[in-house]
Amino acid sequence: MNISAIRELSSLKDVLKDANSIGVDPVYWVFSGVSKNKWENITVLAPGNIGDEFTKTYGHYHSTQVNETYKVLSGEGLLILQKKHFEGGVFIPEIIDEVKVIKGKAGEEFVITPEYGHSWSNVSDEPLVTLDDWKWGHKPEDYEHMKNFQGMSYYVLKNGDSFVLEKNPKYKTLPEPQHCHPVL
Repeated sequence: MNISAIRELSSLKDVLKDANSIGVDPVYWVFSGVSKNKWENITVLAPGNIGDEFTKTYGHYHSTQVNETYKVLSGEGLLILQKKHFEGGVFIPEIIDEVKVIKGKAGEEFVITPEYGHSWSNVSDEPLVTLDDWKWGHKPEDYEHMKNFQGMSYYVLKNGDSFVLEKNPKYKTLPEPQHCHPVL
């Protein structure tokens, strides 16, 4: 197992509601080569906040047309999924067709199909630890749209002992999020 990424707060500034927010640093770690079986990576997302947002992963789309499976090992997280919009076969990133919000806890698995961008937020007081089976690496274009639109379609903000979702105004069209169960 190797550490493949340490995501420091400074590298998340492009996708935060407020780029000047302060908070947990580093925000998360990714370890690769986890096993010879199904799982490839472990991500450990620190608990806490960055400004009024919960800690989160950068968020990305996949340029490869392959499903990705996540499994929550410990903690509790909120998985935001946003479905790409196409017109005449062309991806229009400022329009989102569908937003799914799934609260995940230890033992639950999620399959993410290629048309969905995704990001995890840690909504608990302990580290959120996930496994995933993504073996294809990431290219800069996987993150490009999140950077250009200052993050995912919704921000996950702390609201007392819970969370609230706030629309990201950089997107032209955003549907209301569907709160879903772990199975997609």
